[in-house]
Amino acid sequence: MSDLQFGVNFHGAPDAEQFTRLVRRADELGFDVLAAPDHLGSMGPFTVLAAAGLVSARLRLRTYVLNIGFWNPALLAREVATLDVLSAGRAEVGLGAGHMKSEHDDAKLPWLSFSRRIEAMEQVATEVRRRLADPGHEPSPVQRPVPLMVAAMSRPGLKVAARHADVIGFSGLHQIAGQAAGTFRLSSAAETADRVAEVRRSAGGRPYRSDALLQHVVVGKNPREAAAEMAAAVPRLTIEEILDSPFVLYAEDAGQAADELLRRRETYGFDCVTVHQPFMEALGQVIAACRNDT
Repeated sequence: MSDLQFGVNFHGAPDAEQFTRLVRRADELGFDVLAAPDHLGSMGPFTVLAAAGLVSARLRLRTYVLNIGFWNPALLAREVATLDVLSAGRAEVGLGAGHMKSEHDDAKLPWLSFSRRIEAMEQVATEVRRRLADPGHEPSPVQRPVPLMVAAMSRPGLKVAARHADVIGFSGLHQIAGQAAGTFRLSSAAETADRVAEVRRSAGGRPYRSDALLQHVVVGKNPREAAAEMAAAVPRLTIEEILDSPFVLYAEDAGQAADELLRRRETYGFDCVTVHQPFMEALGQVIAACRNDT
C-alpha cells in the first residue's frame, strides 16, 4: 500500500512550542501532508503552513480547504506562490465552496447562494491556476504546476473538482436540509459509490488523486462500540448510519484498519486519507501497519 498518502488536518495549538511538537509528531508518524482549514476563529492557514514548513522539511503543505468567499484569485495566487517558494516546492492549494454564513457575516463579506458559490469556486480555481502557471508571475512558484485540490460532496462541487483538481477531496458530509449551516450527516456507502462514479465519468479519464476526509478514527476497540460513542456525541446519527459510512474508520487493531483502507481504495479509489488532528495518533498506528505491509 505504498501508494496511499496520509494527511492530518490541523485544528490548533496554544503556543509555538506545542505547535512545533505537533508538526514533528506528524512527521514521526509518517504523515505525508499537513493540512490547514480556513475558518474565522481558527489560525490563519498560510501562516500555519509556512511555520510548519520550517519545522518539517518533508511534509507537504495543503490548505484544506480555503473558504472561497474569503479570497480573490490575485491575492490567493500570491500567497500560494510565496508558500511554495519558502517551502521549496511543497505547497498545495485546496479550495471549497464554504458553508458557514455566520463567518461571512462576521467578516462583512457577501454570502452567495449555493449555486453562485460553486460558480465562484470554479472561477477562482481556473484563475489561480492560470496565474501560477504564468512565467511572469511574481513570486515564481517552484512547482509547475502547484497541485490543486477541490473538496466537496455535492454533485455540483464534485463536478468542478472533476474538471480541474489534481486532488479531489471527498468530505463525506452532507448538509441536512432545513437545519442550521454546519449541521451534517455522513455519506453512506451507496451515496459515496454513486458520487465516485459520477466523478470518474466527469473526469473523462483525466488523472487525479482521491482524498477521503475521515471524521472519526478509533483503533483497538470493537467497531460497534466506537460507533456508539460517536452516536452519543452526535445524536442525529444512528450506529448503523455511522458503521455504513466510509468516512469513519473503526477496527479492533491497526492491521484490520489497514486492510479496510485497502478495500476502500479498491472500492472508491481513495488513495489519500486525511484525518482531523484529534485522531492523528490513531491513524498513525494505521500508517505504520500499512507501511509494514509493503
